[in-house]
Amino acid sequence: MIFINDQAYKEFKELLDEADVETYNVRIGLDRVGCSGPIFGVYVDEATAKDDVEKINDVSFIVEKSLNNQYGGFIIVSSEENNGNGVGLKPVVQPAEVGCGSCGTDCGSCCEGCK
Repeated sequence: MIFINDQAYKEFKELLDEADVETYNVRIGLDRVGCSGPIFGVYVDEATAKDDVEKINDVSFIVEKSLNNQYGGFIIVSSEENNGNGVGLKPVVQPAEVGCGSCGTDCGSCCEGCK
């Protein structure tokens, strides 16, 4: 469900340590769907019966089962793999292109990157 290499794990854990989290129970959840597709959030949480949990070293990754089914799990990439933009997160199964038309508005009010 979670794919992460050693470098990405190290960087991700450093972010958690810098944030002084009290637990390494980390939920990956759908924050919102924008013009470019789904945007996922990561936050400290506890698992429920509706979740899949995968422990990798010290970190327990929690993902709602329906999200895992829809997106095939998640890949956490290092800053280097993310073109120098810090640790990144992406679904294994990439959703179809969404585009600005999905907002129901003209491109300018939907997102800046479409123009």
